[in-house]
Amino acid sequence: MNTWFGAHLVASAAEAGSRTALVYTDRSWSYAELESAVRRGVARLDKFGVRRGDRVVMQGAARPEALITLFAVTRMGAVLVPLHPQVTAGELAVVCEETGPVAVVADEGFSTGPGLRLSWADLYPEDDGPEAPVCDPPAGSDVAVIAFTSGTSGRPKGVALTHDNLHGSMAGALARLPFGEDDTALVCTPLAHVAVLGGLPQCTWARRGTVVLAPRFDPDLFFDLVRDHRVTCAFAVPAMSALLARHPRFDGGDVDTLRWILSGGSPAQTGTRELFRARGIGVVNSYGLTETSAGVTYSAPDAPAASTGSPVPQVELTVVDAAASLAPAGTPGEVWVRGPSVAAAYWTAAGPVPVTDAEGWFHSGDRGRLDAEGRLEVVGRVKDTIITGGENIDPAEVENALADLPGVVEIAVSGTPDPVWGEIVTAFLVCEDGEPSLDDVRAHLDGRLTRHKWPRRLRVVAALPRGATGKLQRQRLHSLLDD
Repeated sequence: MNTWFGAHLVASAAEAGSRTALVYTDRSWSYAELESAVRRGVARLDKFGVRRGDRVVMQGAARPEALITLFAVTRMGAVLVPLHPQVTAGELAVVCEETGPVAVVADEGFSTGPGLRLSWADLYPEDDGPEAPVCDPPAGSDVAVIAFTSGTSGRPKGVALTHDNLHGSMAGALARLPFGEDDTALVCTPLAHVAVLGGLPQCTWARRGTVVLAPRFDPDLFFDLVRDHRVTCAFAVPAMSALLARHPRFDGGDVDTLRWILSGGSPAQTGTRELFRARGIGVVNSYGLTETSAGVTYSAPDAPAASTGSPVPQVELTVVDAAASLAPAGTPGEVWVRGPSVAAAYWTAAGPVPVTDAEGWFHSGDRGRLDAEGRLEVVGRVKDTIITGGENIDPAEVENALADLPGVVEIAVSGTPDPVWGEIVTAFLVCEDGEPSLDDVRAHLDGRLTRHKWPRRLRVVAALPRGATGKLQRQRLHSLLDD
């Protein structure tokens, strides 16, 4: 079996070369054309001196050349280091220090570190140029991508994902998600997101469907693309889904072709999922991390709203208590994962650092619980658990209970210091109409949550702090109390 990254694209080009593989603005590529572009990219990279095992940093907005570069770099046995468009100079310095790139491919105006600077025009000139000859593919155990974690706290870490890891992620997703050759998938997240590397677009190409690439996420652009290209599925982090579900166009005919949304990146808001369901659009919740090469669980359409589903084939997932013993069903604990998509190491300048323990388990740092049927519900990060008066409270539980509070667009809950209680539950709300009072919030929770879980502090804010992928940066919430 071919497990090197991009083998699915080669197979689809050989067997369905005339089908449309990629659409971007007013241009489209067939599978044969996309495969030809990848081989020309390999030839240009080789001309510029990139060799097997070299690291190539890539930064910029979502564009077809970036997807082509992803396949070209990995096909020649080099290692791609994709960065989010909003990466800071400090984060770039960390990336270059850890990976030692031989080249940086970037948008104009991006400040680069050491190594050869290449523009998109350098790699993809108007005269196209020759295709690289067919070469021996990389080994499955070779590193294909170094994906840096979002850096929501501390120093960003580069996760070394092998060809086998990315193939395992795609195979797991294909076993659970309803992809077909008539599907058209919309990608509107940064291309450095692990959901792009091992998720939705790769599965679509493996099934010979069509990927529509958006240059950015914008609700109106999302609705335009779904309508114009008859999009059937898309990936969206919960913050994106919340904006879509509350947009005036959500109830119109622009999304009539959309069958399902794949949601991941953070715990889903129950209220948003129900709005999609009422519109006839399924929401598939997933759980995964950079270290697991994207999703390792996917929920069924009829699963409980907060469930992220059970593990995909060949992946083991368990929940353990503070003593590393199995937690009973329904009892929260830390989520551990083991399987073919789990990375073995973090990439550092000093050498690889293990991601897993001696038995191959990745300790995620996420807090979740398994129901009696083995389905996972994620309730937050272990370190985000609020301890107030000796009681443990999961922020996601309070956030879901507030999801349908009238006038509220986004919610985040955190523990903030208190001299009496240690921490108190604090709610941060983004509102579209008026400002609810703390009494309004408590009245809404009456009968839904026990009183010790009710917020004791409330702050209405203009926006919640989020990283480049839309993930909530919970550690920055405290700074909003000073605004």
